[in-house]
Amino acid sequence: MYDRALQAVAKAALEPESEAVFEPNSYGFRPGRSCHDAIKQIKNCIQGKAKFVLDADIAKCFDRINPLLQKLNIKGKVRQQIKAWLKSGVIDSGAFTATSEGTPQGGVISPLLANIALHGLEEKLKQYAETLPLKKNKGTLSKDLRRTSLAFIRYADDFVVFHKDKAVVQRCREIISEWLAGIGLELKPEKTRLTHTP
Repeated sequence: MYDRALQAVAKAALEPESEAVFEPNSYGFRPGRSCHDAIKQIKNCIQGKAKFVLDADIAKCFDRINPLLQKLNIKGKVRQQIKAWLKSGVIDSGAFTATSEGTPQGGVISPLLANIALHGLEEKLKQYAETLPLKKNKGTLSKDLRRTSLAFIRYADDFVVFHKDKAVVQRCREIISEWLAGIGLELKPEKTRLTHTP
């Protein structure tokens, strides 16, 4: 109970600053956002035009989020406490398991830490979208229109990527895999698939 209360205090201290910078299409476990908001955004993306979609899940996201310490813009006791939580171990069904990284999925602060760890992935994909050679009737699309041609929607460690071009979605998968590898994570193969909207 003491640890849960302490995590709630740390979350209350960290969440406002994080919420101010989090990416627009991140919906999981954030104040004022829900699963229904993510579903509505997905519906808006596919409404009126069929697209290719990468439906993906991050393997053991909560178990391997130690690199997020590099992303935390804090020092001192709060940072030390979060580091301790990431290495504290887990009790499951009365049995203790030692851990050297990660956070329990049911922990009070765990969803916030996962969102901090995954912050930046949407922007990485939008930067790639800016380079796409998309054309309209006369000339090429503006940088903003190219960015919006690609949609990325994330709910915790699950996400979807939409685009009309299959090759673009396949390249996004490669970019995501490289980005995740940089923070010690990877896609879960059995829950990652490339498909097409009806």
